[in-house]
Amino acid sequence: MFTFLGRFSPFAVFRKVNTKFTFLLVFLALQGIVSSMAGNAVIFQKILYFYTYLVFLAAVSAIIENKVRLYFFAGLFALSLACSMLFFSSGQIILLAVSECSDSIMLLMTSLGILGYMLRQKRVTGDLVSGSICIYLLMGLLWTNIYALCVMADHGAVSGLSEVSNIFIIKKDLNYFSFMTMLTVGYGDIVPVSDLVKAFAVLQGIFGQMYIAVFVASVIGMFLSQEVRNSD
Repeated sequence: MFTFLGRFSPFAVFRKVNTKFTFLLVFLALQGIVSSMAGNAVIFQKILYFYTYLVFLAAVSAIIENKVRLYFFAGLFALSLACSMLFFSSGQIILLAVSECSDSIMLLMTSLGILGYMLRQKRVTGDLVSGSICIYLLMGLLWTNIYALCVMADHGAVSGLSEVSNIFIIKKDLNYFSFMTMLTVGYGDIVPVSDLVKAFAVLQGIFGQMYIAVFVASVIGMFLSQEVRNSD
């Protein structure tokens, strides 16, 4: 049984498959759907939360060559896990803030790790196209954590959030706000109030548009041009 689980663990998958980023992209999409469906099921949300960052650790272990960075990432994962567990038992908001900071650094390291791996490749593949989309989604999650930290410091920093004490429900609202901001949709149901959140929202909107228009478009363009040359 343990052998079977080991073969299908995220570490084994990222080491063996050639479509690492496609696997990560599918996982991120499913994670968003399942998290929304989980709703108020706190236990399930906890398990999903911890497993998500375990997948990120597995992804980083497969693409980052620098062992010091890998150990640092593993340390952040352990710190986040410990602080989260202590927060759920004690309710101390500072523990949640430390966990969110650790998560933010892990998301940034995962994004930079994918970007560094892509730049080292000599040929653009469909999996690298998936990698560029993964970075976009990871940065959306990073901004979610930044907004969460702002709300922890000032509860009125963002208006329109669900009036509940469940951190997962609030994070779900902030996640929605983050991606609507990055897509520059802005329905207006959740809006920034504090100057700091407004500044982050502006930066995220600029990043979202520039990243899709420049980087992702360039990667897809190079991939399509390679396919045309190979077919000739």
